[in-house]
Amino acid sequence: MSPTLLFWPAFAQVILTFGVFIIMGRARSASIRARKQAIDDIALNRPGDWDEQATKVANNFKNHFELPVLFFAAIAVALALKIADPILVGLAWAFVAARVVQSYIHISPNKVMPRFLAYLTGAIVLLAMWVLLAIRVTAL
Repeated sequence: MSPTLLFWPAFAQVILTFGVFIIMGRARSASIRARKQAIDDIALNRPGDWDEQATKVANNFKNHFELPVLFFAAIAVALALKIADPILVGLAWAFVAARVVQSYIHISPNKVMPRFLAYLTGAIVLLAMWVLLAIRVTAL
């Protein structure tokens, strides 16, 4: 199996991050307009500067720089060592799917338990990716 197949789930995660970035920009613009704030009113990015929707989306955007950092590191290691198999590629796609679900829940209804379960699923999948990578590296 071509290791470059691991690029596509990484690219999908990047697209998800930029998608949330765009949603965040729109939510923040709407918050500024609705609250009639001057642009200087939000310069310090204090918690009270944004309405609930803008805050939810910004918090979700920050989440894309937590676990996904370890995801991108795993992808980089696998690509550098030319390690790829259907299980690793499947785990990479499963991680991205869990992140999509977590983002949707976070940005929309923001129900904590379902959001946590999606986050936990992604974390477990990511751990499995790293364990599999360690096993594959040991076999080299």
